[in-house]
Amino acid sequence: MSLTALAPAPSSAPLPWKTATLRLLLLSVLSSLLLMADDFIQQLFTPANQAELELRFVFVVWLFSLALWWCGMPRLVSALLVLLGSMQLIQLSHVSFFGEPLAAQDIVSLFGDFAEVRETGWNSFGDHWHVLPSVLLPYGLLLLMHNLIPRRVRLPQSRWALLIIILVLGSKPYRATYRDLSSFMPGPTRSGLHNSFNAFAFYGVRLAFRPAEALPPAPFKPYQINPVATSAKHVWLVVADSLRTDRLGVLGYHRDTTPTLSRLQAEEQLLAKPGIASGVATAVSLPNLLNVIREPGQPHLLREQPHNLFRLAQQGGFRTHWLSAQESKLLSHLGSRYLDVSITREDYPLRFLKRHDHALVDLLGEQRWGARNFVVINLRTAHLPYEENYDQHTEPVERWPITASLPREERQANAYDNALRYLDDVLAEMIERFEQLEGERYMVITGDHGQLLGEQGRWGHNDLVPQVAEVPVIIIARDAPASTLQALSTQQWVSHYELGIWLAERLGSRVDNPNLQSGEHFVQGKQLFGDNLIQRVKETPGGLVYDQPRLLSRWLNDLAKAASTP
Repeated sequence: MSLTALAPAPSSAPLPWKTATLRLLLLSVLSSLLLMADDFIQQLFTPANQAELELRFVFVVWLFSLALWWCGMPRLVSALLVLLGSMQLIQLSHVSFFGEPLAAQDIVSLFGDFAEVRETGWNSFGDHWHVLPSVLLPYGLLLLMHNLIPRRVRLPQSRWALLIIILVLGSKPYRATYRDLSSFMPGPTRSGLHNSFNAFAFYGVRLAFRPAEALPPAPFKPYQINPVATSAKHVWLVVADSLRTDRLGVLGYHRDTTPTLSRLQAEEQLLAKPGIASGVATAVSLPNLLNVIREPGQPHLLREQPHNLFRLAQQGGFRTHWLSAQESKLLSHLGSRYLDVSITREDYPLRFLKRHDHALVDLLGEQRWGARNFVVINLRTAHLPYEENYDQHTEPVERWPITASLPREERQANAYDNALRYLDDVLAEMIERFEQLEGERYMVITGDHGQLLGEQGRWGHNDLVPQVAEVPVIIIARDAPASTLQALSTQQWVSHYELGIWLAERLGSRVDNPNLQSGEHFVQGKQLFGDNLIQRVKETPGGLVYDQPRLLSRWLNDLAKAASTP
């Protein structure tokens, strides 16, 4: 006999309205507290969650809770609670890992890079396990209450409550039909549920399963491309994922994270400069770098690729190579149709599993070089989870401890520095391969973007902040005229765009940009197409000045207004 059968059946006698209303109100208050409890449970484990109670949102949650009880439809309510709980698992996981709330663009990244997110989440579960009880406890209690209490206690019921549910759940998606992304950005002190409503509503209405939204026309003149003489035989571009300038010994970091590069610098065999990335995510920075694009809002340049470096290299008589320790999907908008050789970790999964980035050193030794070669090498060494990238390396690169007893900030910072030591070892072997070549040759090392390591409680990348925007630019030149490095050596910072212009000249093309403003650079947010946050960076005698991030659409509209003003 079931417990339900043993429970006393609700009386069929009319229930006094005062008693019924009181029960409904009490259950609504309890439910609304549980709906907002996950933030405060998480705050017991991490300061990253800064949520506070906002009176207006508390009232909305209470009204929603009232409607859930009043509608008398436990199956519908259970489905809604599972949906909200799933949203909150994603939201609080993001808060715990990155130190900031989830935004609509983060959901695009989540589904676009799900395998990578899953791998990172699994490897860092020990730091973020508290997300599960923070969400499952209150939502589990809510599910239990809504499935047991109506069987034992009589409550008022009305289908009019569905109207309240529809209004609460539908208000944000409706607003997303006519408001832009800036109205849906998360707030650190907002309830996680409030941020989830905003993020998932905008994602569902404007981003999910849809092509990127059309932007206002960009008022930029086309770049001009002219052939130039070049005697370069080999041009290598090495892009290391998540490579942050101020953690490199070769650029002044107090730890010796780059012994090989530092030695070469001391011997005056390389040029090392701080640089500025073109984007905060690999899928944004690499297309802009390899397509030599400075100004945001020009998607036609990404599709038509008139000054793509692989294209210019082939026109200059170079054999083109792409060697990557990451997935082939990164080739999107990089100019894959201009590649003679394309190798990714998907081609040699076991080799990369065993050798990590050293597999690329092996593959370099197996290449059939042409008379001239343009090679782009994409490393993963400093990408999360850091220790996974060097844990099978036989040499003692793990110089700084990463024991579980250490605070997350110290452990992750040490693991990142260890990964840079491993990167230096990989680069040392690549440089050996490079030195074996003959003729005028160049090896350029940079990062696609930087990395946050707990500054103001924030982690990862995808944020428009200096720690993510600033990357190194390191150049090794052999058998080359001294004049080839003169322009870059006199600069204090080298942007990805400026690096692309320099590389194009080594490949036999000069790219002239009539829109160029000296000392002005742009860093794009995490989306390659459509409306997106961008940030202008200005060089000044006192250092780099970062403007507040702006929506690309608003920036383009302001440019158009300024151009039309007499």
